[in-house]
Amino acid sequence: MADATVFSYAIKDDQGLTNTAEIFMAYDGSTETVDAVIGAWTAYGADIDAVIDGQITGGAINIPLEPNSGWKSAPANGNNVNQVMVLDFDNDFNQYVTPILLPSYKENTLTAGHVPDLADTALAALIALIIGGSGSAFFPNSRDLHDLNALRAAFLTVRKVRNQRVKTRVSP
Repeated sequence: MADATVFSYAIKDDQGLTNTAEIFMAYDGSTETVDAVIGAWTAYGADIDAVIDGQITGGAINIPLEPNSGWKSAPANGNNVNQVMVLDFDNDFNQYVTPILLPSYKENTLTAGHVPDLADTALAALIALIIGGSGSAFFPNSRDLHDLNALRAAFLTVRKVRNQRVKTRVSP
């Protein structure tokens, strides 16, 4: 069973405190466009706005997806997700890098045991895809929507992963 798409709305009150309203949505993804989904988010937001005193300050649309059947069916033995390869990309518009994080990187993408091997075939293909886009209408960008055009740095780090298990509370 697929998970529902979530329309979320950030709501701020007169004290400056924020909270979130969420609506779980079902629709035919094979016939609806991205613009139609955004239009529905906007329409539901207008109805929410009419019944609240707070101000909607933004929101998001979360579309859960199932993994591709061609991907691994189970994790391989190796690094944990807290062991991360960071690929920092430049753009032509400002000095800020855009990091792409790769948790649980493969050991064989390293040289000397601790340096990302930029000549590794799979890693080089990923970097080229990020810089060049997918050949369609999808191009990786910085947060301020500037095309990524060069790899500035690649390094390893450890990121703390907090307990992310879902906790369920059942009312008596």
